[in-house]
Amino acid sequence: MGTLLREEIPVAVGHRGLTLLAALAARPGEILTKAELLDAAWPGTAVEEGNLTVQIATLRKALGPADNGGEWIATVPRVGYRFTGTVKPVASASCKPIPPSGKPSIAVLPFANLGGDQDQQYLSDGITEDIITELARFRSLLVIARNSSFQFRHPAMDIAEVHRKLGVRYLVEGSIRKLGDRIRITTQLIDAATGTHLWAQRYDRALNDIFALQDEVAALIASMVEGQAEAESATRTRRKPPADWDAYDYYLQGRAHFYRYELEKSEPLFVRSVDLDSSFAQAHAFLAQALVGRFWYDNDPRTLQKAWDSVRTALSLDRSDGVCHQSMGLVLTHMRQHSDAGVHFELARSLNPLDVNIAGDYASWLNYGGRAETALNVLETALLREPLPPVWFWEVKGSSLFLLGRYSEAVASYRKAGDQFFIHAFLAASYAHLGEMEKARAEVEEALTRKHELTVRLISGLPFTDQVALELFTSGFRKAGFPV
Repeated sequence: MGTLLREEIPVAVGHRGLTLLAALAARPGEILTKAELLDAAWPGTAVEEGNLTVQIATLRKALGPADNGGEWIATVPRVGYRFTGTVKPVASASCKPIPPSGKPSIAVLPFANLGGDQDQQYLSDGITEDIITELARFRSLLVIARNSSFQFRHPAMDIAEVHRKLGVRYLVEGSIRKLGDRIRITTQLIDAATGTHLWAQRYDRALNDIFALQDEVAALIASMVEGQAEAESATRTRRKPPADWDAYDYYLQGRAHFYRYELEKSEPLFVRSVDLDSSFAQAHAFLAQALVGRFWYDNDPRTLQKAWDSVRTALSLDRSDGVCHQSMGLVLTHMRQHSDAGVHFELARSLNPLDVNIAGDYASWLNYGGRAETALNVLETALLREPLPPVWFWEVKGSSLFLLGRYSEAVASYRKAGDQFFIHAFLAASYAHLGEMEKARAEVEEALTRKHELTVRLISGLPFTDQVALELFTSGFRKAGFPV
């Protein structure tokens, strides 16, 4: 349906409220009867008129007073309601994030790999991402996340097109070349609205200086965008860099595979990273996440125990890193310690509020707790700054929509979420609740092809604390025809 914004900031309004607002705004100034509005928000369902009254009251509160001090939604006694405002169409913003007002927006494009070896692409991508992470720690900036900015890898990219699609004011681009035990990084800051180059710099450093260099580049960019005083006074946490270059290199390789769902390739690389540098907190944290991913496939408690050991090590090394707290939240969720998981997700969000991966895992935790409406609001807010999120993000959104009974929308979201066995299982349950049994059975076959031993009992082992939410999925799996 969309998102309600007030001064470009998302406002939490449920699906029914948005549906009613859309119906009213589609016919501004006209009276819509109570019957019309009930049919719009609760199609084919007999509900009490009081439900409509409650939704209208919630909408009025969310909208606030009209410009003239009155209500945006006027009551027409004994008849219905009327939208009093003027509605103006705007250009489509489906590919454009809407930054919170007052914050300069910036995107770091993937740095070019000048080494000529495509096997080294993970290096330039990884260093770019770490610069994004460092920039995101400056609370005065709105930094577009990795997955959106990495869509613009083409060397002949058009700055105006990037500006239009991402909706940012500033762009950072650059290149990386590894020369033996040294590295050369060039970077430049561009005013995307005009195409003007504001600043450029080249760095030649030893490999072991890369972590300090990333901090330096981020601070310089922030200085140019916000002013030196802002950058110097920025309150931000600093990740603790690894002591060993090879450990960092294996970590970057593992992370590249992890983002592509290649868990069987990423896990041993993270293991190698922590073997080389046992003090590398983020490598331990990502190893824990990879192990949770393996747990979805092998359902072996020993795998989850390994994830627990890894994430405890990560946090013991660095309690100021958002990814470490995110990983702990993820592991605790699957250990069914939901209250403690929530504490760590909140810490992760406070440490890096712009991280779409943290937002996605947090929303998943909310889904398991039966708070799908809140989860959907978190996801929609994240999508405003990350219009092209990682693939798994759509699985979490699909589950939020599923739990809200919006099965057709859930199907559309799951369709974007990849080709994993559990995606097909969720699609089967969605189609079953829609009564589209032929499609449901086809998805069951797809799921069983990827995981032969899949049963309702196995799927229902998902770490839900809310029994109503769990039963909604379980009943869908049964209807679809999964073996018990």
